[in-house]
Amino acid sequence: MPQNIPSGSLSTAPDSKGLNVRPDLLPESFFFLEKGQIFSQDPAGKFGANGTVFRTTSKVSFTGKVYTICQGQVFLQPCGADTTKVNAILKPFNQPIKGLAIKYIVYRGLNRSDFFEGDLIKSTATTGFVDVIRKEFTGLYNMLGITVPPFTAQHIGFPAGTTQSVDDLIDDYFLKISKVEVTGSTATEQPKKAFELPMIPRGTHLGNVTGSIGIDIVLNEGDYTIANDPNPFQLNLAFARNPDHVLDQAIGNTAFKKKLIRETATQFLDIAAFYGLHTQGKGKIHMSDNSVLQTVEQIASQISGFKTAETTYLYIQGSRQRSYNFYGHQNLEGSTNNIKIGPTASNLSLEQFEAGWPVKELVAQPSLVLQLTTDNNDAAAMYVKQGVLHADTANEDYFIRGKNLLQEEGNGVDTNFTKPISFKLDKTSAGTTVASFVQLIYEGKTVKITSETPGPNPGDPAVSTSYDLKDIDDIFGLINVTPKVQSKGGNELVYVIDQNLLLIDFENKAGGKDIATVTTKKVEDLIMKNDTESLKRVTYETLLNNIHKNDGLFFESRSAYIDNSNCAIIPHSTQINNFYKPESPYYLKSKKYTDSKGITITGLSLELIQGKLSSKKILGITNDENIKLINLISGANLNNPKFYFMNESGDETNYYISDDGTKYKKYSLGIIGEDIEGKIIILFPDNNIYVSTMDNMVFTTNSYAEWIPQGVENNVVKFPLNL
Repeated sequence: MPQNIPSGSLSTAPDSKGLNVRPDLLPESFFFLEKGQIFSQDPAGKFGANGTVFRTTSKVSFTGKVYTICQGQVFLQPCGADTTKVNAILKPFNQPIKGLAIKYIVYRGLNRSDFFEGDLIKSTATTGFVDVIRKEFTGLYNMLGITVPPFTAQHIGFPAGTTQSVDDLIDDYFLKISKVEVTGSTATEQPKKAFELPMIPRGTHLGNVTGSIGIDIVLNEGDYTIANDPNPFQLNLAFARNPDHVLDQAIGNTAFKKKLIRETATQFLDIAAFYGLHTQGKGKIHMSDNSVLQTVEQIASQISGFKTAETTYLYIQGSRQRSYNFYGHQNLEGSTNNIKIGPTASNLSLEQFEAGWPVKELVAQPSLVLQLTTDNNDAAAMYVKQGVLHADTANEDYFIRGKNLLQEEGNGVDTNFTKPISFKLDKTSAGTTVASFVQLIYEGKTVKITSETPGPNPGDPAVSTSYDLKDIDDIFGLINVTPKVQSKGGNELVYVIDQNLLLIDFENKAGGKDIATVTTKKVEDLIMKNDTESLKRVTYETLLNNIHKNDGLFFESRSAYIDNSNCAIIPHSTQINNFYKPESPYYLKSKKYTDSKGITITGLSLELIQGKLSSKKILGITNDENIKLINLISGANLNNPKFYFMNESGDETNYYISDDGTKYKKYSLGIIGEDIEGKIIILFPDNNIYVSTMDNMVFTTNSYAEWIPQGVENNVVKFPLNL
């Protein structure tokens, strides 16, 4: 999957007010319906909330040809109980909008007769899609020099003559590795693994519809499976086959599961808003007659058939990658209100953002201004992932913090709220607002956790301990996930990426903080200690997405190297040390020191070849240590677990000093997550797992770090290992 990056490379120069301008998005896609054929939408078919249900499928009345919105792979599924229709699931390869990671586009209600003759793919190509897949299929077997077998529906995922469970995840089909057993000149395909789905170009005639079509856009969080996932909604074949999908809170049998269903609404985007985003940053929408829509007027006219053609959607991600106020800590004291919102700073309404569903729908609003709750802590910050800030809102490359975010006391100012944050919404010359969405990442209040443990003696009252979540406690997750990218053999390791962005601070040499957005990555490796012994390890690292640096003339600059964040496989051999190491220009440097208890510790620091400051954090533990923490998660049925770092000194400003003068911090590693009622709790293993850091960048257990090479120069590893 292309990395989830902001809309462009570098910001333009600041203007006279010190503001920054976001580079052009340059969105480019194909309109999914045939040009010249009228489509319309009933209010009941529009995307969005309707009481206790949230419609993810935008359904329109239409008869005509349907096209692929972008390049990607396609597989087919039944459309409910209607044997004359099929659903097509498109997994994008090239993302049509930078910074908007789409996992699937689901077309619901295509005519089955355009694809199949009985249980076989049509022998004559009546659509561009069938033409592409027939050529790919025939070419594969001709290349293998074997007889071309019958091209059956199961080759493109359709359950013809095979058994599929509705609980199968969609990823199981897209991320499979095809397996063909060849005997002589004949081939036998294994179920689910026959014929890897081919790449379909953008604008390919996919099929036809008669009467109506529904379409869902699913946003990408990552290609992985969560162990014992409590979320009632899953991206499985049941979802793929639904002729008309809605999220229904009634499915949840507890208050927390109902909340998780509501949270799922943030995984979907209205097709009208998707096309509306093309008005931002020189977008292009290609049409079936080879014309290209580029102006606000053209795009607004094309999407006018949607009932949501003038709707702006507001998504706000808060603490722990949950929606704004998911945990209730953003509410004003004594009230459920937590946002001021309106068209201008002088016309704001005090509301509860997440009342109903955590996607705010603003219909025909000419502009958008909002204020969010804050406790004015120095780490409070906002990042505008999608949306165009108004010129009146000061920002640093679309990061908003410090004096740009927080209000000063006096003159009756309500410091429970941020400064007004203003967004520009595109409008036609007639003043009609064009559908779009604004997506924010915001951390405005310190999250406090209260943990209760039994008293020391029977009958004693419980002991309450209060914790403030630190920046690093909100970073490393993926603990109990399984990657969906399959290995082709036994000598490869797979790593997994969480595509959701996080806000993170890096201390700089000037005494201030550089602010960044990152994704996170988990890698499992196996390192050879000697000829017969090996060690399994797990490494978690941040991948830089975007950064604003406060560079000074006399201080070392921080690296702005943007990491590659594609999920992939790592070649591995048990005969050599193919261990994890960060990608160039980063490398790890080791140093031995004696800790306060007289134990020899191997510490690691993160270095850059060009000598700049690091823009990455790493956590390294052994697989055995990771399993102990996974057992904590499964034993307590924790959801959304992350690592919690308990500072052994009790104060983040303190550090230990070894006999040789090495400064380091030491943490006891635990797990923080949501219990079955949705309450945040912290758990620690019976036997403490300690990690240490010398640079606040790399946190490792001693058993992990002692098997790291001593360093690199010019990107060449130095051996031997630290034995």
